[in-house]
Amino acid sequence: MKVYVVGGFLGAGKTSAIRALARKLAELGERVAVITNDQGHALVDTALVREDVAIVREIGGGCFCCRYPELESALLGTAEAGASVTIAEAVGSCTDLVATVLSPLAERHGDRLRIAPLAIVVDPWRVRDIARGAFNEDVAYLFRKQLEEADVILVSRADASPPDVGDVLREIRSDAAIVAISGRTGAGMSAWLSAAPQKPAAPLVIDYDRYAAAEADLGWLNARVHVTATRAFAPRSLILDVLGALRELPIAHLKIATIAPTHGTAALVRQGGEPGVALDALPAETERLELLVNARVAMSAAALAIAVKEAVLGAAAGATVEWTDLESFEPSRPVPVHRYTYRCGSGDDASCCAAFYDRPEVRFLLGDSWHPGGAALTLAQGAELDLTAGAKVLDVACGRGESLRVLRSRFAIEAMGLDAGDATGDEDVRIVRGDAHHVPFDDQVFDAVLCECAMSTFVDPRGALLEMRRVIKPTRRIAVSDMIVEGPIPELLRPYAHTGACFAGARTERGWLALFADAGLEVVRSSDESRALAELVSGIKRRLVGAALGRAAGALPAGITLDVKKGRALIRAAEDVLGKGHVRYGAWILARA
Repeated sequence: MKVYVVGGFLGAGKTSAIRALARKLAELGERVAVITNDQGHALVDTALVREDVAIVREIGGGCFCCRYPELESALLGTAEAGASVTIAEAVGSCTDLVATVLSPLAERHGDRLRIAPLAIVVDPWRVRDIARGAFNEDVAYLFRKQLEEADVILVSRADASPPDVGDVLREIRSDAAIVAISGRTGAGMSAWLSAAPQKPAAPLVIDYDRYAAAEADLGWLNARVHVTATRAFAPRSLILDVLGALRELPIAHLKIATIAPTHGTAALVRQGGEPGVALDALPAETERLELLVNARVAMSAAALAIAVKEAVLGAAAGATVEWTDLESFEPSRPVPVHRYTYRCGSGDDASCCAAFYDRPEVRFLLGDSWHPGGAALTLAQGAELDLTAGAKVLDVACGRGESLRVLRSRFAIEAMGLDAGDATGDEDVRIVRGDAHHVPFDDQVFDAVLCECAMSTFVDPRGALLEMRRVIKPTRRIAVSDMIVEGPIPELLRPYAHTGACFAGARTERGWLALFADAGLEVVRSSDESRALAELVSGIKRRLVGAALGRAAGALPAGITLDVKKGRALIRAAEDVLGKGHVRYGAWILARA
């Protein structure tokens, strides 16, 4: 299933754009689902989307990053419901979506979900206002961060003669594709579907204190309002009077949707702006009106609730007003469930770990050894595999094939590599691009299989082991080496759990043995290689010092950007967990049970 994640600031026109995209996709024969998102509940957006889409899910009470398990469940649910495309609309105060939403989805469910380029919708008038300094610094910071991580920038309201803000957008995010769209007319939808960035956006460098301050600057209100009267009144006039009473507040977005007697919408997207109105379906007069009100305004939640109540009561003078599902609050600090330090699944859907190892600075720091023990451990494992000349050896998650070259130089093997990255191999080592969970080879064709420091990065390690067991000859062996985690990982190291550090799926030693047994494998030999892990960390530390000296001398290799101060802190944290025995490194030789 294809997944479009759509972000953008409050009032940018995301919902209108998503509805237009859903209609376009339906015309193309797709079965479309939409997932809406908000810090609260009782959403106007959800009610509007239901007019165009049959499969709609709502995730309230927090942004996608903080409600990631619910988003993941909702996406898998829409796929099971038959959707071929799902559009997920992030809450308007949310950013850091590449690190906290797109990368986790790509790494955990890349076999089922195809993640489209991240689209960020912007109101061109708001872009102009931000450029002129019309917003406070924290809100402007949040707005710019949304643009910095955009793969595709969708400039909304193309039908309303907007100002040209292309130069401003390109200055912030030069590699993004920029597409003018109109949710009202449907213009630009085909261009959106085909748009791609010159370079996918990397996870943000972001100050979460400023991010939290920007969210807390806004008061949020969601409410369902029932207006009843003994004499008929004009519903359109009542709604416009409410908007008029609130028009001069510092509005980020104010939406009103009519639920009964018929559907209609009206909205303000900036202080002092003119309302957007779609109320033609309403009768001229009615004695009953049910509304959904969503307000996002730069004022305290308590003051916002008072202002909205007074506006409705003033507009509905003489009628009875009942409030249900009323909530007003300031959003709490975002606390993502996952935060990946490198983008997964971008471009050609390479795995997160493979993408991590392709980074110039990572290759610089690791040197020739991309796993603890380096060539020495690889050769020791090769000896335990009883390799002989001409033996067919498969290295799963082989990177650029260095371990296979080491084995070939010693044992004259026939070398085959499998990796999710874009390495191509050479005349000595053939590398096939593919997935460890679906090894693209026939049964029982290899004399040995190798998997070094990669099993813990797989979404389904048992499934990967079963595939290795399938392709190996019945009496032959598998060599695995990986991280062992027996204690807590410091907070500083946790963001690296989903990249090259391989903590995400690392297990205790007992956990590894249980996994092997569950895959029908028994341990023929095991060894503790923790000293090699410590030596790898020491080597990185030496190269980090070299990088600091090289930068001072202006001799740091091209393409390498390193935060030496942060690197030193990470090394200290790694040395601490190694010293305490919380992290170890193990190697195992496995055979069919």
